[in-house]
Amino acid sequence: MPVPDLVHRGIAYTDSAALGAALAPPVGEALADGRSVVVALEDATTGALRDALGPDAEAIRFLDVTRPARTDAFQLAARIATFAAHSARAGTASMLITQHQPTLGRSDAYWLRLEAAVDAALQGLPATLWCLYRTGAPAYSQCHSEVGPMTGPHPNTAYRTPTDVVRGLPSPAPAPAPVDARSWHFDGAGLGNLRRELAVVVGESGLDDDAGEDLVYACSEVATNAVEHGGGNGTVWAWTADDEVVCQVAGAGRITDPFPGVVPPPVDQDRGRGLWLARALCDEVDVASDADGTTVRLARRLVRAEPTTRQTR
Repeated sequence: MPVPDLVHRGIAYTDSAALGAALAPPVGEALADGRSVVVALEDATTGALRDALGPDAEAIRFLDVTRPARTDAFQLAARIATFAAHSARAGTASMLITQHQPTLGRSDAYWLRLEAAVDAALQGLPATLWCLYRTGAPAYSQCHSEVGPMTGPHPNTAYRTPTDVVRGLPSPAPAPAPVDARSWHFDGAGLGNLRRELAVVVGESGLDDDAGEDLVYACSEVATNAVEHGGGNGTVWAWTADDEVVCQVAGAGRITDPFPGVVPPPVDQDRGRGLWLARALCDEVDVASDADGTTVRLARRLVRAEPTTRQTR
């Protein structure tokens, strides 16, 4: 059976609470049809949707998007795509809903990158994506194949491909590691020793065993990429700050993929999964790549609000 084209709809609204109530009927219908539902909404919309659906709301995956300080939009896009890919492998279609949240203080570039990355990641998956933004807010309609109300939308003549949307947009650059961070220079022969030493440092951070294993595994995958595609060597830093443990990897290679680690790889593909696995196993992943090289920042919270997708390993 052919996979239907992605439906990516832009929907304007005026009131968050009223929006949550208006979403309840189509979300309830999706749940009744057996579809997976994943939402990333502001609190007022989430509360109204929960109230309207009652116990049925427990079947929805609610994503936490309240940490705007560093996280690039691509991390949220990868989380959304991962859920949709898992559902598709189980033969289940998905309904995915994101909401533009200006109160988080993120730039217009963030929201454009999110829209484009989710659009790219969901191509070929049985999914419906609704993007909600306030009437009068900056228009992100160039990212949507459809625009209009929840019922009676129309094709969007201003639609641009995801790659065209992100071309020229600034990407976040991870800050340098703190001066007191542990650091290791590595090459291919030293990857095993790097993993062992990282495991010791991360194990002393306060992360539980599974979380520490996730972070070390993710960092190892990124370091391996640096060896294979970045000149054969690189540097890793590790430190604990505030409520998270951080590993940062830098190498000489340049990533040309406009959406690194966002698009779920085919299940039968062993290579090219490193950054995608890292995004699945970490709370925050920031990637900066230019002619000078690539830096990848991986963070795992000491207390995590959402379950890891360890089954992807």
